[in-house]
Amino acid sequence: MKTRLDKAMNNEWSDDSNYDNINKSIELAKNINIIDIIDPTSKTRHDLAEIVSRLKNAENLEIIDIQDFTGNIHSYS
Repeated sequence: MKTRLDKAMNNEWSDDSNYDNINKSIELAKNINIIDIIDPTSKTRHDLAEIVSRLKNAENLEIIDIQDFTGNIHSYS
């Protein structure tokens, strides 16, 4: 059975969607305290490896100007 570190080293999240990779990275990061990075346990190291691997496989996000997207659509009350 592969560990998350093995999966990260083998780039196994490259086929996951951007949303899956970003959301899972956020989920993992929320479970890590900043102080845990100083002297990480093996679980924390594996989590960090997965976060880095997933984010490296996510494409850059674009900011969309809503005015350009919607044109001159007005809402009337």
